[in-house]
Amino acid sequence: MTSTAYQPVRPSDENVDRAGPGPVFRCELTAEEASLAVEVARQCAEEYRRVDAPAFLRDARVIAHELPERARRLLNSGRLEERKHVLVVSGNLVDERSLGLTPASWREADRADCMPYAFLAMLYGALLGDSIGWADQQAGRLVTDVVPTSGYEYSLVSASSSKELGWHTEDAFSPARADYVGLLCLRSPDLTPTTVGYVDVARLPEETVEVLRQRRFRTYPDSAHEHSGGRPVLPVAVLEGCPDAPVLRIDRDFTVAADGDEEAQRALRTVVAHIDDNLYDLTLQAGDMGFIDNRTAVHGRRAFQATFRGSDRWLKRVNIVEDLRRTRPDWVDGSARIIG
Repeated sequence: MTSTAYQPVRPSDENVDRAGPGPVFRCELTAEEASLAVEVARQCAEEYRRVDAPAFLRDARVIAHELPERARRLLNSGRLEERKHVLVVSGNLVDERSLGLTPASWREADRADCMPYAFLAMLYGALLGDSIGWADQQAGRLVTDVVPTSGYEYSLVSASSSKELGWHTEDAFSPARADYVGLLCLRSPDLTPTTVGYVDVARLPEETVEVLRQRRFRTYPDSAHEHSGGRPVLPVAVLEGCPDAPVLRIDRDFTVAADGDEEAQRALRTVVAHIDDNLYDLTLQAGDMGFIDNRTAVHGRRAFQATFRGSDRWLKRVNIVEDLRRTRPDWVDGSARIIG
């Protein structure tokens, strides 16, 4: 292959989506590139059958380099940007004619008609790291499904619809949480936005930042983790890492300050209001593969009206870690992929 000069994607470049105030890096596949990407995924589905097949997990990162160069360059250059919020590869092919009805719940979503899209999400994720699953979330699947579910309309989990899903760091309660949350949109008839929020430490009082950097807070597992009651909830900081580019760890509905710690409670109220003010919409349409940086940004979802007639919003979701060994203390039964 002939080498050509390439300039990394920067916030000032045309590849940045300026619809929101935060750095959202995006590339648009051509029709030919999109056909290539889905064909690579389709071949994987035929050969490996399941995304958790050991052979596929071993080969995924190698196969991922058969994806279009435009996408690979976007994800690689974005990977190196420590203040990014989202990376989006747009224009992937989703064949509405062959894609079946939106499943009524995640339990009905592991179907042959959408299997190539599960492989596609895994392949894109492999360009950023390794996938993980949770033993107590959607039966430990590595590719989970975000669909509205009847009876959960007003819940605090992604199966909700009528109620806005509060912003959060994905799995903020755990040190084994993902570095990226990948969302491949298969269907979104109303273009329901994902919400993205962030902290600008320069706009927070210094005394608030100082408190947020101390382990005076607890985040509890949300009810998407079905059997997590026995997991210890330890004191953590909301902000960690470099002062000018901190790692954010917070859940609007499940993070609390220590009982009786009024200073920490004030700091938490301040940062929650701050993120509320910084929240913006990210609209993913069918064929968009978005990766939210789970260290610099929180995410949620606007409310929408589900019909439960098979045409509702449907996303494939993957959790990606840059260093799989980091999650080792939380592996279940020696599995290098499933977190307990």
